[in-house]
Amino acid sequence: MITRRHLVGALAAAPVAAPAVLRAQTVTWLFYTHVPAATLVPARVSQEIVERVAKETNGGFQIKYHLGGSLTIKATDITTAVGDNVVQLGDDAFQQGNVPITGILRLPMLITSAAEFEKALAVMRPYLERAFDKKGVTLLANYYFPMQIAWSSKKLTSLDDFKNQKIRATSPEQIEFLKRFGANGLTVGGSEVPSALERGVVDGVLTANAGGGKIWKDLLKYCYEIGLNYFEDNIVVNKEAYAKLPAAYKESLTKAIVELTPKMTTMMAQEEIDEAAKRKAEGMVQTKATPEDYKRGAERMVDFWDVWAKRHGAETQEALKKVRDTLGR
Repeated sequence: MITRRHLVGALAAAPVAAPAVLRAQTVTWLFYTHVPAATLVPARVSQEIVERVAKETNGGFQIKYHLGGSLTIKATDITTAVGDNVVQLGDDAFQQGNVPITGILRLPMLITSAAEFEKALAVMRPYLERAFDKKGVTLLANYYFPMQIAWSSKKLTSLDDFKNQKIRATSPEQIEFLKRFGANGLTVGGSEVPSALERGVVDGVLTANAGGGKIWKDLLKYCYEIGLNYFEDNIVVNKEAYAKLPAAYKESLTKAIVELTPKMTTMMAQEEIDEAAKRKAEGMVQTKATPEDYKRGAERMVDFWDVWAKRHGAETQEALKKVRDTLGR
């Protein structure tokens, strides 16, 4: 007969198993992007971020990544969706309607090289952080596509060929540039571009080889390589949700985003070179803008920079002046 005394003694003598690693709590977030295809670099790196966070938190922090168009959120509403906690994490690139000061980085002909963009971004970062914070959003990292160039299904080999064309733009500032050369600029989310091109809603787009040029190439015939501006993206989180994360989860998310996001920029820069070569081999009509084209474009836009900044207030004027001083413009 096994008595209570014998049972207690047996339990005391038994080896003690190591306690299981306990998660602080299970957290599930939604991550939404304007990027429409899983093959694009930002989507691939974002998935890497998601997987790294899940692994480091032992599956306790699950982030569900959604491509552009897979949720009923317009690309232009990502800032609001993150601020309202509809999604907790966003890849926000069409934010200018909500955060106008970000438009400085996209003023056509202001920034003409990657080195200049990095300098301008360093100046702008505090302004961007404050502006997003007012929307209930915390800015964690930035990356940027290669220089935005012009594409069309119709002849486009010079500045004069913009006249009477309908071109998809990614910012109000690009729309102003197009207007000054006789084109009609339209804002269309990435997931909506193919149908817009097929239906003739737009004739062409402003994008990079490593961006839309890669996935919309079959709907385009001409590539006019005049660099209007770079196109930056902002990795943002809901301010309150971010603050409430368990410390270990917050650290894992922040480090993953800060450390991996720059890969998007470097990978796309190389991909831009590779994709341009592919387009040439496929028969895309590619025309490089001349120094005279750039000069003419800048002369047409330079007065707009200050007018634009004045329209958006004193802080924007201050930020633009600092950027121009830094770039010597």
